[in-house]
Amino acid sequence: MAINRISHLTVYVRDQETALSWYKQKLGFEVVMDNDEVVSGMRWLTVCPAGNPATQIALVLANSKEDESRVGNNLMTVLSTTNCIDDMATLAREGVEIVGPPEEVPWGVSGIIRDLYGNPYNLVGTK
Repeated sequence: MAINRISHLTVYVRDQETALSWYKQKLGFEVVMDNDEVVSGMRWLTVCPAGNPATQIALVLANSKEDESRVGNNLMTVLSTTNCIDDMATLAREGVEIVGPPEEVPWGVSGIIRDLYGNPYNLVGTK
């Protein structure tokens, strides 16, 4: 088998500019690609954790009823952090919805947030 990594995760959004601002301002993500040449007639907009473009989140504009039904309905995505407690406190101050405050778990420290559309993210760091 030649599959060796996940390159992109798709997040359907109602407004790409609003979503882009949220991911940049709240999570500190940076733009990897923003153009309309990858797919004709479609803005291909991807972001990633700062300095780590190996896994990108594609912020895809919902253009149909089927796409719209996907907005806010992603499964849990796990984000790695070096300091879950501090990051969760910062996100709370920034108005990010905290679903589960940080707590110690067998694999480290874990907290759960939701993005602007309700998609869940699990921040996980070391103890």
